[in-house]
Amino acid sequence: MHSQLRIIGSDISRDLRRLLPLIRTALPCPEVWEVIEDAQSVSNVPQVTPEQLTDGRALVDATEQRISRPSDNETRKQYYSGKKKAFTLKTQLVTDGYHHIVAISEAVPGAEHDKKLSDDVQTIARLPDGCEADADKGYQGMAEQVSLVTIRNTETGMEQQVPRLTVQTPFKKPKGKELTTEQTAFNQQLGAIRVRVEHCIGWAKNWTILATRFRCAKSIYTSVMQTICGLVNAQTQRWQTAQIANCA
Repeated sequence: MHSQLRIIGSDISRDLRRLLPLIRTALPCPEVWEVIEDAQSVSNVPQVTPEQLTDGRALVDATEQRISRPSDNETRKQYYSGKKKAFTLKTQLVTDGYHHIVAISEAVPGAEHDKKLSDDVQTIARLPDGCEADADKGYQGMAEQVSLVTIRNTETGMEQQVPRLTVQTPFKKPKGKELTTEQTAFNQQLGAIRVRVEHCIGWAKNWTILATRFRCAKSIYTSVMQTICGLVNAQTQRWQTAQIANCA
């Protein structure tokens, strides 16, 4: 029985490898961001354009999916997620504030921290000037990665350096203290915006292949995630178009 299951799983993986590229051509799939090596310039890899961020926001979050327990100890350490208390694959998603999935990262072992994955794919460097990047508490320190640009006051001719984009993450509660009223209000407002990327993750996980333990080869996981996100984008476009038509 177990050998039959392995054969079936192997057949499914082979079929998906053949079909996924064809399916993706018919869908509004997000870009896949690969890990950037230190010597590689970010200018040579896919970046987000201002037109892709409908409201000028980039919402960043990561999601994990359970996988089978790896056979050897070293591999188990790489894939064991302390957050999920399970062996997982992790993917970062970037959406705009209108539920459009703009980019996903290549999948990495679940032990990798969300911020480390963001650094490895150089999320901040890929975002356009003037946008607002919103992330959760796991991305503390992101603002320090924003480079400065020089702007000139057309009236006075004076120049000043400002961050090329804005990063917002929630305030963390200080040890032994409470957040101020203003900090609590800020966190609530940011959460109301950030929930939209969580909506996208939830819609992707409505598909069984992402909702349960991933049983296919890990090598095709990113392709599967990209395709499902393309299906989510297609669904989003349909209901948004219908909503506009009903309001007309």
